[in-house]
Amino acid sequence: MSMESAVAFYECVEKDAALREKLRKLGSKEKVEPYVKNELGYDFTEEEMRKVVFERNPEMTEEDLKAVVGGVLLPEPRPKPSDPPLYYP
Repeated sequence: MSMESAVAFYECVEKDAALREKLRKLGSKEKVEPYVKNELGYDFTEEEMRKVVFERNPEMTEEDLKAVVGGVLLPEPRPKPSDPPLYYP
């Protein structure tokens, strides 16, 4: 697990609309975690991802983050609070 992996994953999701959609379709942390780790090869903790998210989006509050994606922010374009949640490992 590493910050480097969390940063690389964030940047990948930021650039890849198809990946964002795939993660949304998986729909739960229990399905997303093994996909990200085993299929995509990224290994990081939730805390590492949260740190990346907050460093890149300093205007976000913890409450904003939870309202938008159930705990971890998607890179741009950001979903609306009414969109289904997306879970990162």
